Amino acid sequence: MQCSRPLHSLQKNDIMKSSRVFLGSFIVIVALIYLMSRGGGSGESIGELHLYCAANMRKSVEELAQAYFKECKVTIEADYDGSGSLLGRLQAEDRSAGQEKRGDLYLAADDSYIARAREKGLVAESLLLAYMRPVIAVPKGNPKGISSVTDLLAEECKVAVCNPDQAAVGRSTRRALKENGSWDRLEKKVAVMKPKVTDLANDLKLGTVDAAIVWDSTVAMYPELEAVRDPLLDKERVNVTLGIVSSSRNPSLALRFARYLASEDIGLPVFRKNGFETPPGDPWEARPELIVWSGGVNRLAIEQSIKEFKEREGVEVSTTYGGCGSLTAQMKTVWEKPGFPDVYFACDRVYMDNVNDWYLASENVSETDMVILVPKGNPRKVRGLADLGADGMRLGVADPVKSALGRLTVDLLKKSGLYEKVYSKVETKAGTADFLVNQIVVSEGKSLDAVIVYLANTAKVQDKVAIVKIDHPAALASQPIAVSRISERSQLARRFIAKILSPASQERFEKVGFRWQRGKKEGDE
Repeated sequence: MQCSRPLHSLQKNDIMKSSRVFLGSFIVIVALIYLMSRGGGSGESIGELHLYCAANMRKSVEELAQAYFKECKVTIEADYDGSGSLLGRLQAEDRSAGQEKRGDLYLAADDSYIARAREKGLVAESLLLAYMRPVIAVPKGNPKGISSVTDLLAEECKVAVCNPDQAAVGRSTRRALKENGSWDRLEKKVAVMKPKVTDLANDLKLGTVDAAIVWDSTVAMYPELEAVRDPLLDKERVNVTLGIVSSSRNPSLALRFARYLASEDIGLPVFRKNGFETPPGDPWEARPELIVWSGGVNRLAIEQSIKEFKEREGVEVSTTYGGCGSLTAQMKTVWEKPGFPDVYFACDRVYMDNVNDWYLASENVSETDMVILVPKGNPRKVRGLADLGADGMRLGVADPVKSALGRLTVDLLKKSGLYEKVYSKVETKAGTADFLVNQIVVSEGKSLDAVIVYLANTAKVQDKVAIVKIDHPAALASQPIAVSRISERSQLARRFIAKILSPASQERFEKVGFRWQRGKKEGDE
């Protein structure tokens, strides 16, 4: 579903040029009237999303929901409450057999609630929108002279806090004050404990309490209030995070609205205006394009994940596969220019290290062994690397300039002391491993006797060839993935990597001959 723009009126002189043009235009107008009656060009909604939203976010969300409706004709229905209470509703929906699930998005004031929702399978993707800190809110002018949490413990001070089991700010307050032992004392003397942070602000505004612990962004919503910061509370900065509900009826529509809220040019300025700190965001695009470059060895493992990502996010993914030597050489020609990849998935760590300055911290995804591939039946009786130096051997390897596999092959032969003996038998240096595999499969030993490839290259041909393992620690390639430092779609790119690191993706990698590394950082055991 695309965001719609206002329809422009047809000019009368264009309609009257000829009877044929008139008839065609008449048909177009009728069609437009029909579409408008269906909600495509009027004020009627062409889609609906249901948002469970932390009460403190209401002002920002309502403003953005109205703007989004004007642009995209999608209605946002929202329930506002404490983050814990909203999570309880999502859980209740999930447990209700046969009941229609309403939720599409869950905006929590603390990402710990999103983490809990993920653990329960209630939330899939998530987007960081803002940061908040708890503060002591007091009436303008601070008539009681409150300067710290200690002042709240005074007998004469009427204090309001949020219920820690229902609201994120209550949970953060309890966590912060338990550190110095003041929570139990405060809990015993609070005058008011409520489930929503806005309820506390209203009580303070009406003068029924002297102080309340609320979010800093809550105080920004009320000109009658001011904030008193306490170092103990300052440490409790939380991430305001938007989750896409796993059972959403329209996840691509939900993700599009999520990208709108998290956009650097539209959504985040509204949050900042309303007193929130925000991270950098992607520019707003109804259907952005993510550029992904990947070593050819990864292709079979990631194609299905890319397809699913495109469909669920409602985005385009432009992919380029090839030898990593060639890919990194191309990067030099497009650095800081349109077309530079947002995501790079290398064949091996060495070809990520070569471009580290251009990418953020990489994550290891997988690893695969290097193997010797020979025709079925192994007519030359190849049992290991040393046998590749036999008289008359015709060997195929990857090009060490264009391909990570080629470079690793050279390193492997040198470390095993076989470079001079074996490399002299090389008759073919290919740009890709796929070419080498095809030489063995198609020629059946007529053109080459053996090739050195990755085990992951053999997934589709194992019944047509023989595979000889290489017993050497250097016969290994690891595949890291990273986001470009200059990507304008870094948030989208991170969600793409999250898809590549998902359990479903793991199964695909292992099925085609990779060992899973679960996103370990470099240096991890």
